[in-house]
Amino acid sequence: MKADREFSQLVGRIYDCALDNSIWPSVLGEITEAMNGLMGDLTVVDPVNKTGYLAARHNWPDDVARLATENFHINPNAAFILTMPLMEPKCSSRDLDIAAFHRSRYWRLCFAGRGYYDYLVTAISRERSRFAGWGILGSERRGPFTDEDLELAALLSPHIRRSTEISGLLEHRRIAAGTLRSALDALAAPTFIIDPGGEIGFVNAAARMELERGVLFRQRRNRLFGATPDAAALLADLKANPQRGRDVLLAAPDGCGFHVTWAFVDQAGEVLGRQILVVLRELEPELQTPICAAARLYKLTVAETQVLAQVLECQGLSEVADLLGVARSTVKTHLDAIYRKTDTRRRSELVRRVLALTSSLRTPSEPGRQQLPTDRLHAAEKRRAD
Repeated sequence: MKADREFSQLVGRIYDCALDNSIWPSVLGEITEAMNGLMGDLTVVDPVNKTGYLAARHNWPDDVARLATENFHINPNAAFILTMPLMEPKCSSRDLDIAAFHRSRYWRLCFAGRGYYDYLVTAISRERSRFAGWGILGSERRGPFTDEDLELAALLSPHIRRSTEISGLLEHRRIAAGTLRSALDALAAPTFIIDPGGEIGFVNAAARMELERGVLFRQRRNRLFGATPDAAALLADLKANPQRGRDVLLAAPDGCGFHVTWAFVDQAGEVLGRQILVVLRELEPELQTPICAAARLYKLTVAETQVLAQVLECQGLSEVADLLGVARSTVKTHLDAIYRKTDTRRRSELVRRVLALTSSLRTPSEPGRQQLPTDRLHAAEKRRAD
């Protein structure tokens, strides 16, 4: 897909899903076709209980969907998924050992022998209680996904994220809305509808509060203006390119960060006409798990992260090898590397050290404790050990 018009139409279809979650399978089909894939999905993962479900899917056979859901807890790529950067498409053929993945128990149980090959996935949210992403599964015939596929996925991801936020699809709730206005008015994120010249056609309750604060945007004579140079530049870009949806990160003077997304709304009918949807959202609280903390602090590779995730489950080397689709000696090599990087000598010591990385996070029952960066946590732990 290269034509701007085709891309804009697909983005419009994605935002149509904000009004009606039931059309997600059809829109996932259009995205899958644009990438020459076989199956498409929107997936939600519970990182604590290690469960997942398909919130929406295209062309997934019922038995494959059931097997993938029931066996998600043995997905060898779960640890990698939880540490992926947000909004950066990844695929098995580039970022993982795809041959090992195809030998893993998870792949053998769910996908083997059906002509599937590469899986492209993009993380669109990562919070303390859930992870959400969307993906396309390709065939053996089409082979690995290309640079063009990854580029298209990166362009579509901000719009997929905003559409699911508006509709509440990934939280398993729906906004009962007869029009786009009523749906957006129920959205917690500040949302504006403006014309290319900046004239405001609609603001929801959260947006009105944002305008009163005047941190990023202000209203003068029913027009939207940027309160900071970056916000003003963004609105100028929007005016120059109203049909090119974008997602940018803006820093507010008070130090808070916001994602700002806009999309040209061309299919809202007489309710809105041809205008621009602008959505602001504060950055999500970062998911904090021992795996995420250890991977970042000790600079673990993808393979080492996968092994560590299984070790934390008290799996034996042979069991880990079968789950990951690699040789037992390979697992031992990665585990030895983890010992070196974490300055530990045995599994019990490793498990204690990794689990301690998130033990000092503030919890509701401990309001007085402060959240510390993981490097300070490690340094404090070393001082206690000494």
